[in-house]
Amino acid sequence: EITMEANPGTVDEAYLTAVHTAGVNRLSFGVQSAIPAELQLLEREHDFPTVIEAVEMARAAGLENFNLDLIYGLPGQTLASWEQSIRAALALDPAHLSLYCLTIEPGTPMQRWLENGRITPPDPDLAADQYDLACTLLAEAGLEHYEISNWAKPGLACEHNLTYWRNGEYLGLGAGAHGHAAGIRYEVVKQPRVYVRRMNTAVSPPTYPLTTAVARCHTLTRREAMSDTLITQLRLLQEGLDTAVFAAQFDQTLEEAYGDTLLQLKEWGLLEERNGRLLLTRKGWFLSNQVFYRFM
Repeated sequence: EITMEANPGTVDEAYLTAVHTAGVNRLSFGVQSAIPAELQLLEREHDFPTVIEAVEMARAAGLENFNLDLIYGLPGQTLASWEQSIRAALALDPAHLSLYCLTIEPGTPMQRWLENGRITPPDPDLAADQYDLACTLLAEAGLEHYEISNWAKPGLACEHNLTYWRNGEYLGLGAGAHGHAAGIRYEVVKQPRVYVRRMNTAVSPPTYPLTTAVARCHTLTRREAMSDTLITQLRLLQEGLDTAVFAAQFDQTLEEAYGDTLLQLKEWGLLEERNGRLLLTRKGWFLSNQVFYRFM
């Protein structure tokens, strides 16, 4: 699987044909919404007819396997407008959908708009209703809810998503990339010029998986590795965490490592065990961050 992120408004059929010929076999379009006012709030230059055209061009270029990103929890977004975006996306028959709840980060324009009253704060209860609606509509459409924020047609779950959420190893190559390998998490410098300069002036390469362009790195402790494994794999809603594999990997059972926490979360109806796997319950889907926090 070779996935390329794409803006619907900046691609054409010739370009998509070229990248497909070069080896790209999956696209991810940053759609975000089908509603003009919501796209304007997000400062997106495309409209939904442009998305339709981009999908048609992708198919003409031989790229049938594509994802559409949508955002919920937007200021001013309603349950009805969210449903409109979902149904518009489903009408394009995508192989995969990624639905993300808006997070307003410090220092962003949206944070400033919130502070000066230009927008209202997102409503977490409405966001929960929007997520619940999405779960219902996408299940009716035959998409499998394989990860908290991701749905796919059977057999078309995103391979790199699965690597992340199985806490597997991956290399971060290029400016701004992140990687995880050999028990190390690392971040490459963000500026392309700095990245090129560091790579060109390298004398002796650091120990794998690091390069001279790595800005920060951290060697995981055993406890951190256990926590990362548990948190990431719980995001896989159908697969969850294999408790026997965890015990073999860390020479410690889940009960020995997190006994009281596990018991409490099960009593609250947020976690359950089925067929040797630990899984979030449907209630736990909506409170997953609170579950994960207790394992950090």
